[in-house]
Amino acid sequence: MTTRRWILRIHGWVAIVAGIQIFLWVLSGLVMAWFPIDEVRGRHLARNTEPPVLETATLLPLADAASRMEGGATQITLRSMAGDPVFELADAHGAITLMDARSGEILSPLGEALARKVALYDYAGSGAISEAALIAEPAPEDRTTAPVWRIRFDDADETRLYVSPENGKVLARRTATWRLYDFFWMLHIMDFSEREDFNHPALIAFAALSVIVAASGLPLLWWHVIAPAWRRRRRT
Repeated sequence: MTTRRWILRIHGWVAIVAGIQIFLWVLSGLVMAWFPIDEVRGRHLARNTEPPVLETATLLPLADAASRMEGGATQITLRSMAGDPVFELADAHGAITLMDARSGEILSPLGEALARKVALYDYAGSGAISEAALIAEPAPEDRTTAPVWRIRFDDADETRLYVSPENGKVLARRTATWRLYDFFWMLHIMDFSEREDFNHPALIAFAALSVIVAASGLPLLWWHVIAPAWRRRRRT
């Protein structure tokens, strides 16, 4: 069998094996390039608010705040949560406790009412909250550490906000656009479970096969397209 036939056979069989995944790479790449990344991440539904000015004169002294935390605090941070001042107290192990900076009331872990308040303060869409649920196990969609509050909105984007019960921050924003993007991202990196690993053997193997398809196609392109065209041009 000639070299040309060997290359043609290799090109054909490898293309059959890798062709579907190559098509999915191109298709998923097109879909991911189509949507603006800010829209995918739901930033258009996040309220852009200036941090409120916190009047420190009305706040609990730091020493008093630290003394109210069992075991003491190694670090205290003053910040706003849903427009209200809170102390974020960290212990020696990095665990966070939220405290009302005015009254000294311990706020964490956040209950449903506070989780809803945080979500509504962050949300800039037109929908209303349709459900608030505390998720005990990690869910594929949120990509966060459980437990976490999942706040659903009844808007056209099917928005869901994930609020940490520990620190009261919005950890993730998910919309219908994000879910579509995430599906094609899964196809693109071939991680059908966690959708995060793009260094696994299957992806590397199919990428190597794709290189073989492209490399074996180059001499075929010369023999069957470029060289005949060159010979026809010389005869004229």
